[in-house]
Amino acid sequence: MIEEIVISSLILGGLYSLLSIGFSLISGVARIMNFAHGAFYLITAYLIYTLLPLGLGIAIIISLIIAIFLGLLIYRVLIGPLREKEARVALVTIALALIFQETIKLIYGPQIISIPILISGTTSIWGVIVTNQKLLALAVAIATVSFLWILIRRTKRGKAIQAVAQNMDVARLVGINIRSVLMTSMAISILLAGIAAVLFAPTWSVSPTEWTILFRAFPVIILGGIGSIKGSFVAAFILATVEKVVEFTFGGGNIVEIATFALMITVIFLRPQGLFGKSSR
Repeated sequence: MIEEIVISSLILGGLYSLLSIGFSLISGVARIMNFAHGAFYLITAYLIYTLLPLGLGIAIIISLIIAIFLGLLIYRVLIGPLREKEARVALVTIALALIFQETIKLIYGPQIISIPILISGTTSIWGVIVTNQKLLALAVAIATVSFLWILIRRTKRGKAIQAVAQNMDVARLVGINIRSVLMTSMAISILLAGIAAVLFAPTWSVSPTEWTILFRAFPVIILGGIGSIKGSFVAAFILATVEKVVEFTFGGGNIVEIATFALMITVIFLRPQGLFGKSSR
């Protein structure tokens, strides 16, 4: 039982890390709450499903490019002009997510779809049978997050992102192109959501309401600290472990959501900035 909890927690943590880090990145840099973030997971999955006749590899590449282009267009036209009005941005992005949901229902219907796995077969780990797709998803998720960490910490563009996240006004004064940094952060955020769809959508079914997967990851974002990439990564595996322990102990169902969101509320009261977030006056 312990082995199953550990393995399933790691795999679920990989999904949560990609979703929560993408959300935290754009939140920390642009200081907005992009509730349409989960919609790009949904859009990527449905684009892959649509473009499958071209071949899975080509479908994935084109889908990621279209998702990023669409996200940047939305940021430039709708989110960017409202960036300093946080409440309006939150409302607009929720509305966008619902528009995507209903548009997909209109085109594909309400039924569930599935997309092909990237790799077949299973592997036995500590006596637990795990599909190779899930192992691949975990490995790529960790590699992607590691690459992003190096990108932000070691490259000129990454240091510009850090500077804007720390103090946008000072970053502007030293000559950093704020718009370029915000667009780059948005593109990376969408790419992470798209990669999550490529890796994890084949292991679960996808429906038009799947954009709400963001809310499953929201306790991770709160626990790690909004805007903290390191916090989101660590919290992703903490929350995944909590979920799996509750699931294996009580049989899953709504009790899992009750436990995770109760933990989120507790964190908000006791440490509102999260594990690694910075407190603000």
